Amino acid sequence: MACTAFLGAAAIAVSGCGSDNGATNSATNSNSNCGSGSLAGGGSTFQLNIQQQWSADYRQQCSDAQVNYNPIGSGAGIQQFGAGTLEFAGSDVPMLPDEQQAADKRCGGKAITFPVTSGGIAVIYNLTDVPHLNLSATTLAGIFQGSIKHWNDAAIKSDNPGVKLPSTSVVTYHRADGSGTTAVFSAFEKSKAGKAWTLGSDKELSWPTGQGATGSDGVVQGVKSTNGGITYAEVSYATANSLPTAAVSVKDNDYVSLTSDTVSQAIASKGLTGYPLSTVSYVIVCSHYSDSRTAAAVKDYLGYALDAGQDAAEQLGYAPLPSAIVTKARAALDSVS
Repeated sequence: MACTAFLGAAAIAVSGCGSDNGATNSATNSNSNCGSGSLAGGGSTFQLNIQQQWSADYRQQCSDAQVNYNPIGSGAGIQQFGAGTLEFAGSDVPMLPDEQQAADKRCGGKAITFPVTSGGIAVIYNLTDVPHLNLSATTLAGIFQGSIKHWNDAAIKSDNPGVKLPSTSVVTYHRADGSGTTAVFSAFEKSKAGKAWTLGSDKELSWPTGQGATGSDGVVQGVKSTNGGITYAEVSYATANSLPTAAVSVKDNDYVSLTSDTVSQAIASKGLTGYPLSTVSYVIVCSHYSDSRTAAAVKDYLGYALDAGQDAAEQLGYAPLPSAIVTKARAALDSVS
């Protein structure tokens, strides 16, 4: 059974990870039993920066192994995994039933989904002389649906009393490709903005306004080049481009900034506290690979990611997975053969 999750402000529950085959193998230890050869992974752009770090660090320990991760978006990653062109996929959302069926067919058995990292979806903006900004869920709904057109709109002023806001036009950037980040952001808005949000929740939306771009890097580059620009993306893209991120609230003007600690609080509390746009991000693998060497390499690399790899999270803008989630994820990985 694949992992399930409610993604949004937050109640994030992880359950049912693993398969029903009763396998009890342990993930291999990267230091003593390295995988070898080349692994192709791809999907979630949210995972890109930490996947690149894991790949580089893992290869230092396992010189015969090479992991290539292609940031093509969660939707394309799921599709390519189902088509058999990737050994593992990264996704910010669990698979839909038809996607699960395609993945199972490719695997010749069950494809399994489990968390591998966590982090916050940052609201990234570029506004001259406004280094700090608060935005509520309902205000974000107005911004991304086009009813709020200027930065000195009354709704933004209400979120930011005493802040001098310019009349600069709001220019939104959204993902044009199938994106788990879009699914997380829209699930948050659907849950917390209520009737103010009318676009539903999915990996692709019919945006009424704004400019589309491919990948997190694409939308963030758009914001970087546009005074008045705003988007949503993994926080490391904001850090890399020296762009500020907004504090976000869902009620009672309780604005929370995105940090590793506030993300960890949100994941551990299932959204009761912490940064409200926090999420886990998943990998999708086969429970059984026809090539035993591929199975060993997948288990060793992802075992490293769930173990020593978590130490890289904070410096990259992610948050380490809580131990209870790691335990469930490792149980799922142990079933791979």
